[in-house]
Amino acid sequence: MTEPGWDKETIAQSASLTQKLEDFDFTFLLEVFQSIFGLTEPLFQVLQNETFSRIYDEAVKAVGDPVPRRKRRRRGWDDLEQGFNQHQEGDEKTVVSFRRLYFQIVDGIVLHMTQRFADMEHLNFFWILEHTSFTSFCKSAAFPSSELAQLITTYPFFDEQKLRNELHTLYNNRFFHKPPGELIELLIEDDLQGTLSEVYKLLQLMLTIPATSTSAERSFSCLKRIKTYLRNTCGQDRLVNLATISIDSVVVEDLKATGKFYDIVIEHFATMKDRRMAFLFK
Repeated sequence: MTEPGWDKETIAQSASLTQKLEDFDFTFLLEVFQSIFGLTEPLFQVLQNETFSRIYDEAVKAVGDPVPRRKRRRRGWDDLEQGFNQHQEGDEKTVVSFRRLYFQIVDGIVLHMTQRFADMEHLNFFWILEHTSFTSFCKSAAFPSSELAQLITTYPFFDEQKLRNELHTLYNNRFFHKPPGELIELLIEDDLQGTLSEVYKLLQLMLTIPATSTSAERSFSCLKRIKTYLRNTCGQDRLVNLATISIDSVVVEDLKATGKFYDIVIEHFATMKDRRMAFLFK
């Protein structure tokens, strides 16, 4: 259908668009994306507008409007003439810059979450010691064989057959139906580390795998404080010991509170090698 006065180019474009709208593939994909975006649109609006606006308004309410940051340069007559216009545009540019910063932070969090949890599929073997399912694991059909196979593939130092037998013992005895933290304490208290050695090894592995890299980040942050200009030439052993003392400062304080910490340090220092002075008096 055409209207009077349409040129040939408009008619050709209209015919092309009509053909595209009547195409089944195009219509199918259009319906798919419409259904998906219909669900994600509310979340998009919250993240794009409502969340940023609320955060920005709360910051303004707390400390006042932000001061626009401009690069210092020599001012000429053109700058004086355009000063009023620049002042009006300053607030708008400031909001845009903070909006850009907000989305950079959100994108960074999404990226790091993806990286941090990229290997979660390799931790399915945690299901082996899910104490709430021990009763069902007693049945041969419900035994976590796939999780055990994944564990052996990821950590081949386990004895698969011995671990399987120990797990059967664990599942069939309600005395062991406890969370991993309580279970390993029970094995230590009853001196069963040798009897259930593979289960004990698995418990140690599960309880020492960090959920995040916070401990490593804390170590590097501590290292920045320790390895100063004056300590730039200290050896690796001394640097590691200083980092350990700094990171585990709570443990050091507890040792100091016992009153034996200084005696232990002096005795270790005195016995490292022959000293000219007598540090030990008995």
